This record gives sequence, structure tokens and C-alpha cells, in this order.
Amino acid sequence: MERQWRYFLVLLWIGFTLFCGVHIFSNGFLLTRVVQKDRTPCVPFADACPPNEPLCTASSRINQYLNNANLSDSICLPKKSRVILLVIDALKYEFGLYDPGIRKPLAYQNRMPIFSEMLKEQPRRSQMMKFMADPPTTTLQRLKGMTTGSLPTFIDIGSNFASPEINEDNIIDQIVGHNYTAVFLGDSTWTDLFPGRFTRSYSYPSFNIFDLDTVDRRIEKHLPGEMAKDDWDLLVAHFLGVDHCGHKHGPMHIEMTRKLKEMDAVIRRVIDEMANDTMLIVVGDHGMTSTGDHGGSSPDELTSLIFAYSKGNDLITRGNVSSMQQIDLVPTLAAIFGVPIPYSNLGTISTNFLPEMEKIPHMETLLLHLWQNAKQVQRYFQHYSNTNLGTFRPDHIDDLENKFLVLSHRVNSIYSEAAFRNFATDLESHLKGILTACHDIWVRFDAVSMGHGLLIAILTVFGCFLLFHNLKVSQLERLFTTSTVMCIYISNIICIIAIGILKLTSVTSNSIILYMAAFNVFILGLFIIQNWSNIVENWSEIGKFSNTVTRVVYLVLVTVFFSNSFIIQEPKILTYILTGMLLHVLYSLKCAFMQDTERCQGRKQQKLLAIFSSGPMQLIGLASVAIVCLRVTHLFFRCREEHGNCLEFAGNVLASGETTARRKLDLIAVVAVALFATLSRIYLRSCGNLTGFSWNTVLARYGPTLATICTSGYFLLSPRNATAPGIPQIHIDAMAWIVGGVFLAQLLILIFRPLMIYLVPPSVPDDIDMTAGRMIPDLFRRLKTIYCENREKSKIPIICGLGTVYSSTVVSYFVISTILVCLLLGTKAATGLFVTIIIAAVFIILTGILRYQTAKTLESCLQPTFATLVVWLVIIHFTFYTTSHQTTLSQIDWHPAFVGRTAYHDHSNIISAFLVIIATFCGALLFGTVFPLVTLAPFFIYSALPNLAAHHRDVASERRPERLRTSNNVEYRRVNISRVDEVAGEVASEEEYDITKGELNLFENGPLFIGAIFKSACQLMALQGLRIFCSMLACTIHCRHLMVWKIFAPRFIYEGISTYVLLGAILFSYLMLMRVHRAVVNLIVKITKSN
Repeated sequence: MERQWRYFLVLLWIGFTLFCGVHIFSNGFLLTRVVQKDRTPCVPFADACPPNEPLCTASSRINQYLNNANLSDSICLPKKSRVILLVIDALKYEFGLYDPGIRKPLAYQNRMPIFSEMLKEQPRRSQMMKFMADPPTTTLQRLKGMTTGSLPTFIDIGSNFASPEINEDNIIDQIVGHNYTAVFLGDSTWTDLFPGRFTRSYSYPSFNIFDLDTVDRRIEKHLPGEMAKDDWDLLVAHFLGVDHCGHKHGPMHIEMTRKLKEMDAVIRRVIDEMANDTMLIVVGDHGMTSTGDHGGSSPDELTSLIFAYSKGNDLITRGNVSSMQQIDLVPTLAAIFGVPIPYSNLGTISTNFLPEMEKIPHMETLLLHLWQNAKQVQRYFQHYSNTNLGTFRPDHIDDLENKFLVLSHRVNSIYSEAAFRNFATDLESHLKGILTACHDIWVRFDAVSMGHGLLIAILTVFGCFLLFHNLKVSQLERLFTTSTVMCIYISNIICIIAIGILKLTSVTSNSIILYMAAFNVFILGLFIIQNWSNIVENWSEIGKFSNTVTRVVYLVLVTVFFSNSFIIQEPKILTYILTGMLLHVLYSLKCAFMQDTERCQGRKQQKLLAIFSSGPMQLIGLASVAIVCLRVTHLFFRCREEHGNCLEFAGNVLASGETTARRKLDLIAVVAVALFATLSRIYLRSCGNLTGFSWNTVLARYGPTLATICTSGYFLLSPRNATAPGIPQIHIDAMAWIVGGVFLAQLLILIFRPLMIYLVPPSVPDDIDMTAGRMIPDLFRRLKTIYCENREKSKIPIICGLGTVYSSTVVSYFVISTILVCLLLGTKAATGLFVTIIIAAVFIILTGILRYQTAKTLESCLQPTFATLVVWLVIIHFTFYTTSHQTTLSQIDWHPAFVGRTAYHDHSNIISAFLVIIATFCGALLFGTVFPLVTLAPFFIYSALPNLAAHHRDVASERRPERLRTSNNVEYRRVNISRVDEVAGEVASEEEYDITKGELNLFENGPLFIGAIFKSACQLMALQGLRIFCSMLACTIHCRHLMVWKIFAPRFIYEGISTYVLLGAILFSYLMLMRVHRAVVNLIVKITKSN
């Protein structure tokens, strides 16, 4: 097996082991609630009546039920009313308020006066309250809460892309199961959750947030016809326009005014046309922040609105209640329809929303409803605590059971209104106590799984640091032989088979993953023991206080996870870290250039121009540019709710409707994309990699230009900003398709024709055309003189771009993939990405020159330092914030899901999730893919920027005799192919090391080059592994912290996904570079044989 494949399998093995640790921890920390599939039965009230008693609603009959503990909770009273349930997505409580004293209302104020009018005109038949949601405030989780009465858990938010069918008891199944009919109109999430339950359904996809009107218009079209029919008992209509307007424009936009007025008109028509035996309930599933987002747990997101109006009967009002929980809607609807309360319900009946009925005693009916509610909740609580031992404290269970026992004795002695009010208050307090207990410990952490995950992760990271940081490339070559790698994978396969045989029926997938990870850690430990002497010997060569600054910086980087304040201010922390590391690298360069400065001190006079054009001054200029860019990046940071003094969080909303400001931002992004494509093309052309007309060269030359034009057009015409009049949306989407097509073409060419070089044929005339001011490759420029002097041309192959043959392919891929990512990000985030690319380019140049100046051997020049890898990892995570993202659930940017899919949305949740992940974690994807540039930096810098990378004089003087001189300006580089397959460590001695050959050194020392890339990849994996371990450890320590679900858990989720993306990007980049290396070897061998 070739060494590059052996190394790839080892990388895959290490990444898989690290993935196992994170996965096992996630299963222990982000547990879902144990769903109880029991159903609550019910005996209709009429069936329970004896034949000789025609009136079954008498007080004596109800009291008889209350006295019978076994019968009281199994009797369903008759249906009180039909119900029209209007769900207005993201109907914040403030949207429904009306204040006539406001003279200049905001876009969302005083736009729905219907609620205020009905409360004044029909006070006994109308009710409006705050409708308090439980986090997470996403539509799917809120619908689950409003239909099951349970508390959806934190991790359920991941299913917002694919709504699974609800398989636990719910109000829809209870209504349909008791021969009532239900009709639905609107958001297709309902039909996903309850397939086949509705007699008629008019469902429409909900994920296209750019579309404000389609779903609402179709509901308005079918709603009057359905209301005119009398064959339904429950009519549900879910409007989406307000929520989509919030996502697209925010609550301050003029479009929000229009949508709220439309909803006001819809409610008015429903009230006018509804029958007398019908009750209208209007609810919002969640609120929204001042930016129009939702998903978190801020008061703005949790507070929505509920309004009820009964046209035929008065509502039973009991006390002045200003709010109710969303889960309280479930037992309330059950009481209205006379069906059992769903088994898993934790809500309390809101008697203020129950319509009065003739011939049914008032107090006794409410008492029976409340007692049925109490028995249902108590039954569920006892069953859950018995089947999930250890979930609740025994003393807590005993206390709640004793309170219920006292209430069960009191229920038979309620004979007055005052006694009923006191009993109802105590009963509701008891139910709230059970709800609070479930709130506090609902997510039962699996300490064993969390411990296993932490142990697997830290042992994997520690083993990688010991092996790959302290073993040389030659030692790694001898360690990971073909037989060793095969044994690793065969052992894992045997381990899986053995576990499956031993635990054929009881084993779970998590158990298999745990045993495999533990076995892999054991193998890693054996490798450490086997090479302990080499590890200690190499470790002793490293100074105790070397890399002190970098170690402190990395320590700060990983301790961010342990403080909620640090997580909130992480963008600023990363800015300071990058600034400090930039100054540190600049200081190290000053020391490297010290000898040159001392040699220049002997000169009596130096021109001022020569001083400023010197290498050190140019490097200082580059560093200054990077510092300015770091200072500018705060403009692209997205603010969190906790950033009270953040201008973007408060001010961006007010400016959301300013078209002029948006256009300026669009133009800046267009200029940035064009400048990026132009500079990258100039760089590749100056290196000679755009010479010729092969497919890959033509694509690299014209592909970014075409992608830039389409991206710019999409930015200016995208519906994210404004709808372009007269331009069909399909034409705008076609621009995004072209960019994606160019990217796919780049991937295909990377597989089949990866090299961006040009082999000059012998028939080329001597007088080669040279355009004035155009830079051509060093090799081509020097060999031109040989042609002019009429030397023997046929013996000398001329290859354009050979000095940057490896890096050019990586850069070309990076350019087109960056443009594609910018298309997904949008104008503001794309500009932030380009600023980050400038910072990364400066760091590559500075660290590459520093490594070149201080290297004594080719191996030390190839191997990135610990500081370089840490800086690159910081840049990867810094990009997350410079592209306007935050580690909060409510601020996930959904816009990338619709790029190129607005006109004809395919409703594929997989594609939507894929596009959102690419845009959100573009830093890990882009900079993880091009991390080999960190290794290649000293070689392509000399080829592309010889003025900045002035080579070390002593080394250069020793190398010059090895060149074949043909004139004063021409040097022909000898390519040594005899060492291509030699064992690493036996090549690239100091005497043969010549940096002036550029990336030709990498071909000549293939084993050393492949080993250096492999070692760097492993070290980068280990550095990221330690970050995710610290995030896991912080969640473990703060698992009962007040902010665990708001700050620490989302930060862990983001870090976990970023780890997976980065591991995949590293593997892809390694394969890409190995493909280029194989192509270079084939090319050189072919040329050598032909000559």
C-alpha cells in the first residue's frame, strides 16, 4: 500500500475515534425526553347515564362521579362548542396591543385593533392573554407543545428540518378518535406531524421565508368555503406571513405593517362569518426578537398572544389572569370538545376560555374538569417516575403525592363558590409544582455516557499530541506500515463482529461505538509505548520555555468555553488573540532579520527609498494591513441578545428599511468579490499557472470571472434585498446555478486533470512574445535567454508554473469555492469573509517567511510550527464571527437554504440543511480545505513574492554552485527523480536543501513532503479535538447552570458541528494534495523518459 493511502487511513482512523468521543458525550448530554405512548381512555357522558335518568348533567350526577375515584377521570362531558383555531406564526403579544395615545406608531404597533375592539364590545365573550412558550421557540417544538401538552426537549430543535410524526397521545388524535372531524389549512408542518388525521387539508411548505404571501393567500381562498360547511368540529388555519416577514425584514419594516393589517382583516371576516355554536381561538406559536429571529429563550421570543371569542355563549371568567402557558391550551381544548386530556400533558385547564353551557351546573362542571386534569397529570407523573427511576428525588415524589392525597379528600367537600375558588387555587398550585419539577430535571443527564465521551476524547487528543508532536516524519513512516494500518482496520472489524455476537439482542449502536473507540484508544496507547524512547528523546530537544506565548494563547483559546461571559464576548477575544499573535510573529521576524540589519549598518549612507522598500519594512506594512483589517472586523460581528451596547443589534433593525444603505453594502460586496477574483488571477498568472489552453487552465482563468459576474448580479437582484422589477426570479436563480456549475466543474477537473502547468512544445519559435508589464514565471523567464542564444532546445523541457505546481491547484479551488460560499452568505457576511482572507494571507506570508528564515533543513522548513497551526485554527473559528454568525439558536441564518431555489423551491430539507451548514461553518470548510498552504508557504512565497521572501544569504550562497548556469540571468534547475521513492529521513540532507527550487523540492522529496502534510493534519485535528473536549467539559461542569441551555449547550453544538466539518475538510484537502502529487510524479517521469 502506498504511503499516502496509509496516511489517509490513519487520518480517517483518528478522526473517527474523535468523532466517537463527541457522539457518545452528545448522547449523554443532549438526551431527549422518554416518550410515553400510553393513551387516556374516556367514557362518553351519555353512555354513563342510567336508562331511567334522562338528565345527566345534574349536580348530583357530577358529584357522584367526583365521589368515585375510579370513575371521575374517565368520564367525558359533552362537547361545548366547535372551534376555529387560527395560528398566526410569530404573533408577538405586542402585535395585538392597541394604544390610542401613540401618535407615531412603529411598524408593528396598533395594526391589529380587532382584539381591543372585541374586548370592549364583547367583554363577557372575549379574552386575551399572554401566551407563554417554553424554549426552544421554533415552530415544530411549539406545535408539539400545543398539541401534546408536554415539554419538547432542547435537542429536538434539530428536527426542525424534518418534522417527524407525533407518536404520543395528543389533542388531535383524541378529537379524531372520538368521531369528531378536523380540517386544516396552511403550514405543512401540521400534516407532517399528524398525517392522515384531517378530513380535508390544504397544506403548503413553510420553509421558503422569502415568500410572505403565497401560503396566506391560499388559506384566505379556502377558509370561507370551509367555514360555510358544517361537517367539521375543529378548523385549524396556520398563517406564515408574519413570521416570514420577521425573518426577511424584521418587525420594524413597512411589510410588517401590511401583514399585521391583513391578519386583522382575516380575523374580522372570521368573526363575522362564524356560526353561533363556534368559538374562535387566535394564538401565536412564539414571539420574535427585535431582529425578527426566534428559537431562543428571551422574553421577546417566549411571549406570544392568545385571544378567544365565543359567539354564542359567554366565557367562564374566573379571576383576573394575564397569562397562560402554551401547554395549557391542550387540556382547555380537551374540556371544550369533551375528550380525554392527552396522557403526557403537563398543562392546566384555563377555565377563562371555557364557554358556558345551558343545563350544566357551573361550579360542579369546572370542578370535574379540574379534578380530571389533576388526576391525569398525577398519573403521568407517577408513571414516568416509576419507569425512569432516579429522575426525581424520592422526597420530592413523596411530597407531591402527599399534596395530591390531601386534595383528593378535599374534592368531595366542595359545596360553595368560596371553597371551590380556594380548592382550585391549591389544585393549580399543585399542578404548577409538578410542571416545575419536570422543568428542572426533564433532561436527565447520562453521567456514564458523558464520562465515556470525555475520556475517549481526551485520550485520543493526548495520544495524538504525544505521537505526532514528538515523532519525526521518518519515525512516523516506520510506525504506520502497511501491515500496521491493515491490523488497525481488521481489528476494528473483528471488534464489531465480536460485540454483535456477544450481545446479539441487547447491544445498542452506542455500545458498539463505545467499544470501538475504546479499542482504538488502546491501540493508540500501544503505539505510544512502542515509541516511548523516541518520544522522550525528541521531547527533550524541545526547550521547557519554548512556545510560551503560543501555549498561553492556546490556553486562553480553550478556556473560553468555561465562562458564559467569555462565550458572549468570544469574537473580541479572538480579535485580541490574532492581534497578539501577529505582533509576536512580527517580533520573531525582526530577530530573524537581525543579522541582515547588522550587515547593513556598515554602510555610511542609505537612501530613504531603499529603507522603505526593504524586506522588513514591507513585512511591517503587511502586518499593519492585517491589524487594520482586524480592527474593521467588528463591523461584521453579529450581536447577541446579551450585547446590550451593541449597535448592530439595536441599530440594524432601524436601518433595515433603508434601501440606500443596503445598496452601498451590496456595492462593497460586489467590489470585494471582483477584487478577490482579479488578484487571485494576477497571482496565478504571475506564477505561470495560467499559461496554455488546457481545460483546467481555461477554467482557472475564466471560471472565477464568470462566477464573480453571476454572484455580483445575484447580490444586486437577490430577493434578500429587494425584488428586481421586470426580471423573472428564475433568471436570478440561474446566476446561482452557474456559480454552482463552475464549482462542480472545478471538482471534476481536480479529479482528472489537477495540474495547472504548461509544457512548452519544442516547436515554439525562439522569439517568444512578452507583453510589457506582464510577469512570467521565473523558470520561463530565464530559459527564454537560452532560446535567444540558439542553444539546443530539444533537450531542455520548459514547464510553466512548475515552481507553484502544488499550491496553484489549492489556490484555484479556494477561489471558486470562496465565491460560491459568498453567494450563500450574502453581501455583509461575504465582505467579512474577504477581510478575514486578507488576514489569513498576511499570516501565511509572515509565518512562511519566518519558517524559511529560521529553517536549517527541508523538514524544518516543511513542518509548520505550533504557533502557525494555532493561528490557523484561530482564523478558522474567527471566520464564523466575521461572517455574521453567532452561537445562538435564534440567530441561525436560514437565507442560504433558498439561494438559487426561490423561483422553484424543491422543498428538500436535506439540501436546505446542507446549504445552511456550508454557509454557517464556511470558516472550517474553506480554511480547513486549504490548510496545506501553511506547509507550502515558504516555497510558493519565494516563487511568487521574491522581494518579500529574501532568502537567507548563507544558504543561498551554498546552493548556487549546484545550479547549471547558462548566462548572467538564466538558471536551469535540475530535477532529481531518483529520490522520489526513497524513505523519508534518508533524503533532503542539509547540503541538498535549496529553497530556490520552489515547490520542486516537494516532488524531489516526496516522502518527506507527504509525511509533513500528514503530520500537520494530525496536529490540527488534535488542536481542534482539545477545543471540543473543553467545550464538553464545560457543559459537564455547568450542566445545572442557569445558562446551560441558552449559552453552554448551543456553544457545544456549534463547536461539535464545526469539528465534524473541519475533520472532513482536512481529509478532503489531504486527498486533493495527494492527487496533485501523483499527477506531478507521472508528469516528471513521463518527461524524463521522453528525453
